Amino acid sequence: MELHPFSLSYLPAAVELFRQNFQLLRQSVPALPPTLDDPALISSNLSRLLKAHPGVVAMEDGRLVGYLAYMLVDNFRGAGRRAAYSPEWGHAVAASYQGLAYRRMYRETATRWAQAGCQVHAITLLADQADSLQTWFWSGFGMAVVDAVRSMQPLERRSTTRLSIRQAVVADAAALASLEREHCRYYTLSPVFMPLRAGYTEERFRRFLADPGNSIWLALDEDAPVGFLRLDGSENDGADALASTGTIKINGAFIQAAYRGQGANSAMLDAALRHHAGLGKTCCAVDFEAFNPDAMAFWLRHFQPVCLSLMRCPEITRPVE
Repeated sequence: MELHPFSLSYLPAAVELFRQNFQLLRQSVPALPPTLDDPALISSNLSRLLKAHPGVVAMEDGRLVGYLAYMLVDNFRGAGRRAAYSPEWGHAVAASYQGLAYRRMYRETATRWAQAGCQVHAITLLADQADSLQTWFWSGFGMAVVDAVRSMQPLERRSTTRLSIRQAVVADAAALASLEREHCRYYTLSPVFMPLRAGYTEERFRRFLADPGNSIWLALDEDAPVGFLRLDGSENDGADALASTGTIKINGAFIQAAYRGQGANSAMLDAALRHHAGLGKTCCAVDFEAFNPDAMAFWLRHFQPVCLSLMRCPEITRPVE
């Protein structure tokens, strides 16, 4: 196997290799939108990366069997660290070469990432590629974020809860902002340990709720809101594989600790699916941290993973001279 700089002459073969892998994933996850099955989109995305940073390709007997391109991101995940990141379309390897090609390409690109002062190495994989996942685990990477999808079908069993469920209105913005502050603090606690985020303000909730394509669902104990589920109909802040006009994206979910395990999250999700199916949405997407046990347990009951994002934080970020 030979490695070469990723020049534009390799683009057609790289695009086709990614599309083959993506099509296999769509066979096992029918709710996944076809967005990344578009050769023009993938070619444009890769061209953009290659203009900024050199990628690498793996060749075997004159045939492209893998490629790896990346971007540099400052303040990665809001933690104040510089990262090198390869999105799900930024790399692909033929099935029989996933171990060898990824190891060789990572060695090559990690040298450049160290020279660029990256404190984090990150990559997003298609979720059905078990051999790739194992290779990156054995290269020191751990699971960070899971992107998942489901159809707009209502939940198989409707949840029963003593809490009442209703759609939020603009007048609920102040109560939502209070819950959001608790929500953001939750992510700083064990075992999640994420940086404290600013979260939505009352005014931002007002603007969000004024858009008829968005919705927020409340769980209430009598008249007091104790949890919410927020869905965005226009912006996707997760994996590009889930970006489509037919996608409704869950971009916030929280319930106070005393009310967990009482069926409210499932009841809010079911109400949201029914509502947005009626507005013509074709799939529902969510992303969550794999190291958040409450989130993982809930979302994996109802959604299929499509992308797995991995991270490594090297103990030194530059080679010792």
